[in-house]
Amino acid sequence: MRISTIRRFHAAAVAACLAIALPLQAQAQDYPSRPVRLIVPYPVGGASDITARLVADKLSKKWGQGVIVENKAGANGIIGTAEIAKAAPDGYTIGLVASSHVGNPFSYKNVPFDTLNDLQPVTQTATVQLGLVVNPKLGVNNVQELVALLKQQPGKIDYATTGPGGNPHLFAEVFMQLTGTQMTQIPYKGSSSAHPDLLSGQVSVMFDAVAAVAPHVKAGKLKLLGVSGATRASLLPDVPTLQEAGVNGYAMASWGGIIAPAKVPRPVIQKLNADIVAALNEPDVRERLTQLGADVVASTPEQFDALLRSDTVRYQKLIKDAGIVPQ
Repeated sequence: MRISTIRRFHAAAVAACLAIALPLQAQAQDYPSRPVRLIVPYPVGGASDITARLVADKLSKKWGQGVIVENKAGANGIIGTAEIAKAAPDGYTIGLVASSHVGNPFSYKNVPFDTLNDLQPVTQTATVQLGLVVNPKLGVNNVQELVALLKQQPGKIDYATTGPGGNPHLFAEVFMQLTGTQMTQIPYKGSSSAHPDLLSGQVSVMFDAVAAVAPHVKAGKLKLLGVSGATRASLLPDVPTLQEAGVNGYAMASWGGIIAPAKVPRPVIQKLNADIVAALNEPDVRERLTQLGADVVASTPEQFDALLRSDTVRYQKLIKDAGIVPQ
């Protein structure tokens, strides 16, 4: 009698698990059955936007469904990311964020989502180096000349950012900490918004993605003094790293990654990961991202989750050490 009861209980438990698991598996097999939104919380034309459009094109062809890239820029990515976090957890709204995403809770007050608990990782797409560029009118030719000028004129030289806590801001803050210099921040809505003033000399200095500034550097309109990573950028291999240029201890890189609302079913996340990783590993996508100065990563969700958590701790310290007061 007792054994029979246990068996019935076990059978009921198995049936209950199957009742939950089978519909989820079926949902993943049928996914996507309609167009998918890929939100980019940054302006058109940046590295995140270009990466998203490359991935969207491959997914559209594979799925036979539209993947619509929507740019929802503002507040260093918070506006667009909030829309991702609040979307229905069905996999039909996903997004692509940059590494400054994990620093937003420490740079802004009242962020309307929890970066770790209201969103879940799909895959890290790539890592990207930033370059230190100056307008030629500034009259410096290398990092040491820039440092000397900044020490002569503390706080009098402007640098462009994409807003408090964004990568251009944090990378510049670390540079100033390591060199004992001071500049004045001029925030813009995005890199593309800052470039006209940078090119005209309205602002003199900026940290930005190497690919974004490379055309202006090659045209002689900007000078690239150094790159942020531990190794030289393949896009402009003659440019030294900031470490090589004399900024001891400087080695930083940005990253991009695909995220989804927290409660999207695991089978859908696994399908998204598999298909996006396949897209990133296609030769033409890799070649285009290399041209953008990016190194493809194409990680598992678990690997991306570990990065999100470790970088949350790192960015919190960077922002605190920089004395950034949440706005």
